[in-house]
Amino acid sequence: MAVIIGSARHDEHGNCYSGGKAGDQTGQEVSTQKFYNHSKGWNVLRAKDNKVAEKLAEAMQIACGNKNIGYDQSERYGVIKHGINTKVKTECDCSSLVRACIIYASGKDVGDFNTSNELSVILKSSLFDDMGSYHAGFILRNGDILVTRIKGHTVIVVKGAKKCKAKYYPKYTGNSGSIVEALKAVGEDDVSKEHRAEIAKKNGFSNFKFTSEENSKMLSLLKKGKLKK
Repeated sequence: MAVIIGSARHDEHGNCYSGGKAGDQTGQEVSTQKFYNHSKGWNVLRAKDNKVAEKLAEAMQIACGNKNIGYDQSERYGVIKHGINTKVKTECDCSSLVRACIIYASGKDVGDFNTSNELSVILKSSLFDDMGSYHAGFILRNGDILVTRIKGHTVIVVKGAKKCKAKYYPKYTGNSGSIVEALKAVGEDDVSKEHRAEIAKKNGFSNFKFTSEENSKMLSLLKKGKLKK
């Protein structure tokens, strides 16, 4: 299944970031596209509440389908004033649109930010977990917020993996030798020692002591798709 992301991308001139007409003139100013790994890398933020995550995906879909929302950095607060369901032609940029989606999904305004400080501002809200950097094998979920590791761009996953109550974790296909990073990559939110000890017990590890050998065995099971939740 292809992962789809949505974002405010550019104005009607394609590579200009201010001075365009209000509203989406081309259908591409605010739109969805297939996921790509940004050249600056992605940091991943995940809502702690799955209902908020699903509403974030919904919010971005609504914004991308609303032709009244266009791209203009100089008028970026229009979407904050009018909201993602606006009937008034207005503007946004990538970060103000993510902020507007958070307001829609959670009912809370986390405050103003741009892509250079987005990670820290959003984390201060206590609504999101820092899932670290995207890498091969990382499973993106509906509503995940991606922001470049340095100032650049931000998007929301509108079609990714849904959180489910499967018996086993998905197979880990990445290269990390850390069980913590591998668990995060397959969608596990709680990687605390207490929870990892519970996982170990379910997989036949008695008196788990978090040794390198034990962690390697856990990682081996995860790579085979045979690690029980």
